[in-house]
Amino acid sequence: MRAERGVALVVVLWVIVMLSLLIGGFAFTMHVETQVASFSRKELRAEMLARSGVELVRRQLHARTPWEKATEALNQTWRANAELYAEHELGDGTFTVSVIDEESLLPINRLSDGRLKRLLQLLEVDPTQVDIIADSIIDWIDGNDLSRLNGAESDYYMTLNPPYRAKNAPIHRPQELLMIRGVTRELYQGTPDRPGLKDLVVPFTQQVNINTASPLVLQVILYLDEATLHPLLRRRDGPDEIPGTDDDRPFRNVQEAIREFCPRDDASRKRWETYLTTNSNGFRVISTGDVGGVRRTIITTLQYIRGDYYPVVWTCQRDGP
Repeated sequence: MRAERGVALVVVLWVIVMLSLLIGGFAFTMHVETQVASFSRKELRAEMLARSGVELVRRQLHARTPWEKATEALNQTWRANAELYAEHELGDGTFTVSVIDEESLLPINRLSDGRLKRLLQLLEVDPTQVDIIADSIIDWIDGNDLSRLNGAESDYYMTLNPPYRAKNAPIHRPQELLMIRGVTRELYQGTPDRPGLKDLVVPFTQQVNINTASPLVLQVILYLDEATLHPLLRRRDGPDEIPGTDDDRPFRNVQEAIREFCPRDDASRKRWETYLTTNSNGFRVISTGDVGGVRRTIITTLQYIRGDYYPVVWTCQRDGP
């Protein structure tokens, strides 16, 4: 009888151990699922906050005065609005927004061979690679399979691993540049000392806004050096020479800039009239929602079409956990 009671006790103890393990495993599983569900809820709320940031920018663009809509500048509220754009609290999270005038960038599908080479030179690309990259970009965009002297068409790209064909059509996303011969990730992304192609070119524009463009963009588009460009920037950016501040004096129209600063030859005047504007129709919005450290970022381009601003590019990406 004692032996039987001893066996029964051991069995009971084993049953208790097994039940404890099962209960512990179940509790751990429930804890993990709760954490996953909580993270998913935060993730969704962060994305909704990022969307709210995009809608806020749309509202700011609609709220501009008629003069602001005709003459975009860096000190206007659509772009410089720290009170609304920086860590704006909403519900149990925040969103932070930045806005880039796409007309402040270079129209990649319209750049000539000379302007592409000037851009690459200003970015301090190896001189042996300048002609290769410039010709290859033009070959990628043109509508034929005839390779330029230093360029590349499908016969080159089909030898790569994996192989692919040249697009032979306009660029629709700046990321396409990474597929083009000679364009390295460093050239595309930039470095701490200089911007990359992704920060300087845009596919959907035709002109450059003289009020919002960076000095480097204006040097490329107008074939000007720093010394020649400096008086124009000093006039545009005001006495403090800092763009986007209260003392800015943006040009009301291109003719005003031509009268004050354009060289007197006909070629320069035609260049300024063709490539410059003071009006912008596309705005890149980068909006990040944050809920308890979970962040989601939306990058979209709002294009003005028939009285409203519509997203023509939309990307949602994780930023953080």
